[in-house]
Amino acid sequence: MTERRRLPEALWTQLLWVLAACSAWALLVMERVLELHEGPPRTALIALGYVLVGGSANGAARRLRHSRARFLPLLLIAGIAAREWQRHALYEQYRASGPIKSIAPATSLLRPITTTDVALHYYALTSNQLASRRLRIVLLSDLHVTRALPGAYYEQLFELTAAQDPDLILLAGDYVSEAENIELVARLFARQRVAARVGAFAVLGNHDFWTDPARIREALSSGGVTLVEGRCQHLPSTIGRIAICGTEAPWGPELSTALDRTELNLVISHTPDNIYRLAEQGASLVFAGHTHGGQIRVPGFGSIVVPSRFGRLFDEGHFQVAGAELFVSPGVGAGMPPLRIYCQPEILVVDITRP
Repeated sequence: MTERRRLPEALWTQLLWVLAACSAWALLVMERVLELHEGPPRTALIALGYVLVGGSANGAARRLRHSRARFLPLLLIAGIAAREWQRHALYEQYRASGPIKSIAPATSLLRPITTTDVALHYYALTSNQLASRRLRIVLLSDLHVTRALPGAYYEQLFELTAAQDPDLILLAGDYVSEAENIELVARLFARQRVAARVGAFAVLGNHDFWTDPARIREALSSGGVTLVEGRCQHLPSTIGRIAICGTEAPWGPELSTALDRTELNLVISHTPDNIYRLAEQGASLVFAGHTHGGQIRVPGFGSIVVPSRFGRLFDEGHFQVAGAELFVSPGVGAGMPPLRIYCQPEILVVDITRP
């Protein structure tokens, strides 16, 4: 009878160890492993990690159940919870104004699939460096062009972008997930062309470097897009003291020079993880993507898995970090799988005017 009473306790102890260890591995996967080259080796590493971590935790629970070390899982879970709470506090500290206007298809709990329900979000800022009346910026990120989605959807994205009458179009990377779809990107940019009054500027993302960056650069250039990879380009003085800069760190050229803080420095970075360094260098506004907003979100909770060393901190939206404005787009495409759940694709529009 004694053993029967102990069995449930032993079982709960094992489950607690496994839960704590797998939670820690899940955080490591989200913050580090997902930055590795996507493919079967990475998938195998993640799966093998869960097996090894879970198995080791189960074994530790058996061996250490009578020692003081039996409390380690509780300490690990408490540490993870404290870390997430700290990030939530930072999120509240950094979170800036929401959009002044949004145009988006209606959402519903009964309609979770939002893969092509593109939304438009409008923001407004002021700057003394602006000479013209207004500078309208449109951000497109993470197209992930694929045959799994209709070609008409991507054409709609370009039409919606053009309809905003943009002065600048910024493209923040990840135009494909697989090399076989680069030809689709080339056709799309050749047919639609990215038209903006002042120009269109771009950087590449991690998936672009993992496929064929040279061909993607060629496709973008053929569509009238200027690549700013690790460099800056100044706009005409009639518009203002404005520089467009780009960084592709950690996969490609980084922006390594200090920026002129008397100018309005607009920086495109595929990942928001570069925000602290860019703010230190003198970035005024940083435009990023990469996170997909989590791609799968839980109503009332938000994103679950975000490929960032900062976890869910900069998953989507407008933030003010160390003196820089950060805009993180959830993107307009979808990676693998090509599916969004409770997470609408987004075109972001920022109007900058003189005070």
